[in-house]
Amino acid sequence: MTQSIRRLSLALITAFGVVALFAGYWSLWRAPGLLAREDNPRLILADQRIQRGQILDRDGVVLAHTTSAEGVAVRDYPVPGAAPVVGYDSLRYGTSGIESQFDGLLSGDTTTTIWQRLWDHLLHRNPVGGDIRLTLDADVQQVTANLLAGRQGAIVVLAVPSGDVLAMASAPTYDSNLLEENWDALRDDPAAPLLNRATQGLYQPGAGLESIVLGAAINARVAALDDPAPDSRTEIVGGVILPCASNNRALLTLADAYLNACPASFEDLGAALGSERLTAALSDFGLFSSPAFALPVESSEQIFADNESSVRETAIGQSDLTVTPLHMVSVAAAFANHGQIPPLQLLAATRLPGEAWQPAQATGSPRGTISRSNADAIAGLMAESVRTGSAQRAALSSRNVSGHAGLALTGPEETLSAWFIGFVPLTDEESYAVAVLLENTSDAGEAAALGGQVLKAAIDTR
Repeated sequence: MTQSIRRLSLALITAFGVVALFAGYWSLWRAPGLLAREDNPRLILADQRIQRGQILDRDGVVLAHTTSAEGVAVRDYPVPGAAPVVGYDSLRYGTSGIESQFDGLLSGDTTTTIWQRLWDHLLHRNPVGGDIRLTLDADVQQVTANLLAGRQGAIVVLAVPSGDVLAMASAPTYDSNLLEENWDALRDDPAAPLLNRATQGLYQPGAGLESIVLGAAINARVAALDDPAPDSRTEIVGGVILPCASNNRALLTLADAYLNACPASFEDLGAALGSERLTAALSDFGLFSSPAFALPVESSEQIFADNESSVRETAIGQSDLTVTPLHMVSVAAAFANHGQIPPLQLLAATRLPGEAWQPAQATGSPRGTISRSNADAIAGLMAESVRTGSAQRAALSSRNVSGHAGLALTGPEETLSAWFIGFVPLTDEESYAVAVLLENTSDAGEAAALGGQVLKAAIDTR
């Protein structure tokens, strides 16, 4: 009898030991892996309790914060026009934009260890994330979004020489507060409202390249502004007519061709530059690479056939080279900044829970393009373009605006789109730069008008 009790006791002790071993294995050794599983109910419940950090504009205006509804954390977006930048955070559909790029900081995942999170869970403490401050100006962002409403395209506004992005609008867009209710319609919409056209939309630059090509040509001394221009107001691209953006001036010189945004002269300039120098100029202006930036930026590969036909097509912005509006605002900034492209900044500072703000590191250094004197010569032509050329509708009564407006054939259907790049000087060294892209329009003046209005909004909130 005693021996049987001993055997039973030993068996029970062994069984308890095995159970304890397995419990320790799963609760301690394998705990991080279990918590990380997407199908872990506790993880889903934990996400519903996270006090996700705030996203603020440059002045502390709230762009995204967390509220509570029946004990569940709910993300709120007080500035709907900031959706293309801020993005969304959804338990069902994930994250996008800044919410995605800085998810670890905002959710607290990268600021606490797995053991801290386990301890918080045991003590029923809600996880708390860090905060982010952006360079955006909420007022300029909302005005820009409102101006773009009802159109398809994108607008980017940049402070020079800091490189701070003040506004980045894309249309059509969506309301992050209504994402889950509208998800199916947003996902299936052929106009792609979930796409941030400013950073992810790739377009033929068309006449948007004329400032670069003309600047590179005079920089290489293969042309001068008073050289004669061919008297041609249309160009045939793939059997489709690409017209001048305006007919305000007689086509006597290269300067006249630029002011009217006529493509024919720029084909000849591309041929005069040749493949190597044209490719180098486009590369110097950053068109073959994605700039260091807080959001992902699409870029065109450097596919450039070394033959005259390809060179001529590239020089008028109608080859395989495609760009985003973010690339083109850097081009505008280069001419505002005497030939220097400032590094782009969107993240201003971060703050961990209970700590002070830490300024974000600069994303790069200024990069040179063409000489200061030749960049200023193009900037002078841009000022004349607003006075008498294709960009007249960008003019402001209170400030001297410089800019260039022109057309491009874009997409497989080769529909016309309009570009405007420009800037408004604030002081001898500071300015605001803008790039506007409007799809499905033959009116470059419309893009110029929007550019002028956006620059005015930036000035008014300065």
